[in-house]
Amino acid sequence: MNFSVLSVALFAIVGCTTMQPNSVRESLSSDVSRCKLLGNVNGADAVFVGLSSSIGSRNAKAKAMNQAADLKATDVVWSQQGTSMTNEWIGRAYACK
Repeated sequence: MNFSVLSVALFAIVGCTTMQPNSVRESLSSDVSRCKLLGNVNGADAVFVGLSSSIGSRNAKAKAMNQAADLKATDVVWSQQGTSMTNEWIGRAYACK
């Protein structure tokens, strides 16, 4: 099997969630005290735990940030950040002026 076929096969198996281009910021609770809460966002990627946790965590965070962008949020405050065991990002999306 040549390298290009192997690369395509690996990409198909691995999959990837890319973050939509946006200007959503990661913020602290104190930064959004005067902002409007738009809703909760979350992303999970249970496929990658352990050795590939960085890929799973990146995919999960991208999913949550994409949800925030869809809500027209300017900021996200994380209540849970991905770990090597969960790869789940949970937060709240806000619209700040």
